[in-house]
Amino acid sequence: MKDGMILVNENQYEEILVQLKNIPFNTLFARAVLELKFFGKVFVDNINEPKSIYIAHEYGMSLLFGDTENSEFNLNLKEYLLNKNKDRTSYELLQVYPEKWNDKLKELLNDNIIRYSKLLDDYSKPKADTLVEKYKENHIIQWGRVNFIYKEIDKAIFPKSEYKINLIDSEIYDRIEGSVIPKFFWKSKELFLSEGIGYALMNGDDIVSIAFSSCMFENVLEIGVETSEKYRKMGFAKYVCQELLSYCQKNNYSPIWACKLENTGSYSLAKSLGFEEAIILPYYELIKS
Repeated sequence: MKDGMILVNENQYEEILVQLKNIPFNTLFARAVLELKFFGKVFVDNINEPKSIYIAHEYGMSLLFGDTENSEFNLNLKEYLLNKNKDRTSYELLQVYPEKWNDKLKELLNDNIIRYSKLLDDYSKPKADTLVEKYKENHIIQWGRVNFIYKEIDKAIFPKSEYKINLIDSEIYDRIEGSVIPKFFWKSKELFLSEGIGYALMNGDDIVSIAFSSCMFENVLEIGVETSEKYRKMGFAKYVCQELLSYCQKNNYSPIWACKLENTGSYSLAKSLGFEEAIILPYYELIKS
């Protein structure tokens, strides 16, 4: 980054963490970076008095918050978001706070933001999806991100699966494959096994589906879910999620669920388990080279 966005050393994260905790929606992935639970980078406008802050989690999630009117920071931010220097080669989804950052991004990026919901107003879903794939090469795509709250009183109780549910141990951890798995949210296997929690639905030696703590702090636990490809769309994830929800209840954790609004599988699963929408926020998919 240039001078307008300064990379922060890990020993300077504490002050930023204080500011982060004032954001009134789920930012646990950013907290995981600041508390060194997982890898990431933090950029600010001023090392001594940070007012504009950008936290990037290595999995591909980021958070922009603070002062919206910092012209030098915003100039460098624009170059980063549009990937002018071709530094970003992987997927990244951005959330912002406060809400006026959304207006600032529209001002900075002009016609470089494409709203998926607007495409759906004008085209069928298959056509909109085709256009998104075309536009994302040089445009930022605005999706929605749903933060859910858990309504325990309304939760569904599913009959037990015919498959066995095991605690994720070292051996299972090493064999888990997919895109939403513990190694992408915890700095090491040892850290996950000592501070995290997760369960695997097993069919013999096959890992059918997992539910695990992607983030875990004090009395909150954010749920990550992955189902092996050959077992998808068969309803298995609900069984292992229910096991993790039972763990939360017994150990006084509030379960957290968040996903893209357009991720119908995750959205429907959350609703079936007893989660309800709390807030829907803009979610910006950034340009990658």
